[in-house]
Amino acid sequence: MKVRQFSIQLRRAGLAFTWLRSHIARHRRIRTDLGHGAFLSYSGDRDRQWLPHLQRAIEKQSRPWYKPPRIRVFLDASGVSIGPHLWGKIEAGLARSDWLVVMASPESKESEWVDREIEWWLTHRTVDTILLIVTAGQLIWDEQRGDWIPERSTALPTRLLGRFNQQPVWKSAAHSRPDNGADPVPDVENVALGIAAVVRGLSEDDLKSEGIRDTRRNLRTARITAAVLSLLLLITSTVSVIALVARAEATRQRDHAVAQQLIIQSSSLATRDPFGARLKALAAWRIDPTPESRLAVLNAAVNPESGLLAHSGPVRSVAFSPNGKTIATGSDDGIVRLWDAATQRKIGAPFIGHNQGVTSVTFGPGGKTLASSSFDGTVRLWNVADHTQIGDAFNAHAGMIYSVANSPDGRTLVTGGGGGSGAVRIWDVATHRQIGEPFGGRAYGSAALSFSPDGRTFATGVDDHLQLWDASSHRPIGKALTAAGNGILSVSFSGDGKTIAAADTDGSVRLWDTTNRAPVGKPFTASARGAYSVAFNPDSTMVAAAYDDGSVQLWDIVRHVRVGAPFTGHTSRVWAVVFSPDGSTLASSSEDTTVRLWDVQTQRQTGTPVDTGEQDVTALSPHGQILAVAGSDAAVHFWDVAARRQIGDPLVSSDVHVDSVISFSPDSAVLATTSYKTNYDVKLWDITARRQIGKALPNHTGRVIAIAFSPDNRNLAISGEDSVRIWNLATHRQIGKALDVRATNVAFSPDGRTIATSTEDATVAIWDAATHRRSGETPPSHTAQINAMKFSPDGTLLATASRDNTVRLWNMATRKQIGESLTGHRSGVTSIAFSPNGKTLVTGSMDHTIRLWDVATRQQIGEPLEGHSADVTGVGFDPAGKTITSWSRDSTARLWDVDTTVDPVHSLCEWARGAFTADQWRAYVPSGPAFRPLCPKSGVN
Repeated sequence: MKVRQFSIQLRRAGLAFTWLRSHIARHRRIRTDLGHGAFLSYSGDRDRQWLPHLQRAIEKQSRPWYKPPRIRVFLDASGVSIGPHLWGKIEAGLARSDWLVVMASPESKESEWVDREIEWWLTHRTVDTILLIVTAGQLIWDEQRGDWIPERSTALPTRLLGRFNQQPVWKSAAHSRPDNGADPVPDVENVALGIAAVVRGLSEDDLKSEGIRDTRRNLRTARITAAVLSLLLLITSTVSVIALVARAEATRQRDHAVAQQLIIQSSSLATRDPFGARLKALAAWRIDPTPESRLAVLNAAVNPESGLLAHSGPVRSVAFSPNGKTIATGSDDGIVRLWDAATQRKIGAPFIGHNQGVTSVTFGPGGKTLASSSFDGTVRLWNVADHTQIGDAFNAHAGMIYSVANSPDGRTLVTGGGGGSGAVRIWDVATHRQIGEPFGGRAYGSAALSFSPDGRTFATGVDDHLQLWDASSHRPIGKALTAAGNGILSVSFSGDGKTIAAADTDGSVRLWDTTNRAPVGKPFTASARGAYSVAFNPDSTMVAAAYDDGSVQLWDIVRHVRVGAPFTGHTSRVWAVVFSPDGSTLASSSEDTTVRLWDVQTQRQTGTPVDTGEQDVTALSPHGQILAVAGSDAAVHFWDVAARRQIGDPLVSSDVHVDSVISFSPDSAVLATTSYKTNYDVKLWDITARRQIGKALPNHTGRVIAIAFSPDNRNLAISGEDSVRIWNLATHRQIGKALDVRATNVAFSPDGRTIATSTEDATVAIWDAATHRRSGETPPSHTAQINAMKFSPDGTLLATASRDNTVRLWNMATRKQIGESLTGHRSGVTSIAFSPNGKTLVTGSMDHTIRLWDVATRQQIGEPLEGHSADVTGVGFDPAGKTITSWSRDSTARLWDVDTTVDPVHSLCEWARGAFTADQWRAYVPSGPAFRPLCPKSGVN
């Protein structure tokens, strides 16, 4: 019986051993679908001898035995078979690589293959991802010219001349001669370490340290495995537990590594593939929810570009389908393409038929058909479902066709251009025949077209005349409207048909009332010359205009003002703009061969700046709605920042001047101001009644430097020349003894138990608010005066902003600085504020910018917010954390939409509109981690 039990136990142990061995082998198997970290480009037998060793050395850098390489290396000698399709395989390897490592030598300089690989890389990647390794010859950089010296750089491939903006990082493969007298060989391990460090974004010292740690971990794992194997025959259950733990740890480490890879890739794809960047960031968060992956999601969410559609030539036209799900584009290569608006991916085969550049595209009713016009003088009608041409081309045999418009009922097309005796032609969509004779006058340039929403009228812009036509009779309606001698380049009806807009060569956008034909306000004029396209948003409250300098500008037609800052992603002329049917997205096509999609709602700067006038001293109310501004007129003016208007009468007080200090109470009902005459007193004002509350609070110690209300509205701290005094606002009496400090700033903690004061020696003293005793201080870390300080909403952190261009975060429990300083501003930081949830920090600076920071990682979020033309003197969040108000010495206040920072995951899911699918996961995420729903249907978290 005992023998039988032992036999059964032995069989179980054997099965467990077999499972563990296959499990280890499965994890050691190198996956082929990860892509390559580096592509080795070389030439010559000398390099061919040692590069396989280099490939293995790079792939084994800091690699645990049970994991695939962190960096995979493409080398044609080992990864590509010789054959007629050699270049196709090499091109595939280039496409799957993140870095091009060029083995620079005289042989590679002369190599056609190396030159071809570099040419491909410069076309599809950036020069910043090329690493040079000198294996023979030399590289010489000329600092004055900012380029290589051609005649002395014997190892440099010619195609890399003039490509670098500054001297790149490059390494020399130092050769050493073996003791046996053989030929010199390169230091493979040192070269591999340098390449791996660059590809992984680490220093060589950090990579070495990581290798030591992994080696030790490998040894420990090996010892544990040996012990487990020795015990398998006796204690099978223990082995099973250990195997499960090891598998869980291996899975955790693998997931962490994949998440880190996705974070790096998300950053690199931000401008080339915003959809991919956002999906990779969100996948990293779902796989490994760390502060680093959340920062990646934040950066992806605040990226102002919603998408980028790349073409092979200039793109003159773009259109949304009626349901907004599809985008059509026409480019100078004569091809019409369809794109998925959510994923920014091409849909099906392109429409090929035109033999010259496409000038205009327009969807028919319902989006089932698409019409395109071309420089070849034809208009073609396409079936959107099967990507085929419908019937013969509409051919006027009269020169170029510049524009085409579809009637709302889909029965007729109107074309503009073509020269001859008429610029405008009407076509029957069913028969493809021209209806009547051409009309509209001679036009050797473009003829702009637009149908009214009801289809009864259409408009043409020829030269400087905008003419309305009856769609049934083809007769002009009244006299033409004129654009003051400027050639009209684009016309557009508003969604309600009440307004028509025209963009002209002078860069102006003019509006007319279609009923009385009167101009609507003055023309919208930008600094750029040439407005090539104009389009209304669906609710007819805004127009978008595209300009010759590559910018796109939104204009508010209700208030007749500019909306925010221009969109400036394009690098050359923008030919066309169009809103999506729901108005959330603006598409722009450009000479720079791209179409860009812009998120209209979350553009950072919202509305035009509020012209507040002179700002001697300014304060934002805690509820974020009122900005109090005191100028040289001895009055305090109040502004509703959201409505951009002054509210109520100013608070007139001869006491307020440039050196005064003002502060709102926590409930935003009371304003405290310092005295002008003596600067020794503080007055309290009822904001609603615009009257003083009680008598002034005397300071008695000279000029008032800073004031702060307690969170419960009961007390007021006043900092004077030599002390800080606390006053009871109900009794107007001082509480306890003064704090023995000359404070440049003073702040209460959110619970009111602690008072922080900053001093001229750039330190912060901490006080017990009840006993007025000093309980600690921060070390003197800032190198210049502290301009501002704020407690986090939970009171655990204190942020200080200094003239030394930095911000520092302090742990209030330990009084120690948390991590490194927040650096990025180019001049003194003047103001600081925490978001209501405490996760984001906003700073304003003398460098005229506002910056957002992730508190957890202490890293900057996105790009600086630019718009002010002078020192930013204050910043603050609204209570929801969705809007930032900033004010400046340029006498303006600005609002910035930062809604995406409140819940970046939700923002990305809203943007994707269901496009983050399992298929997209498989396309963008390396194999290993199981699919996690990026945006659960039950709600976004």
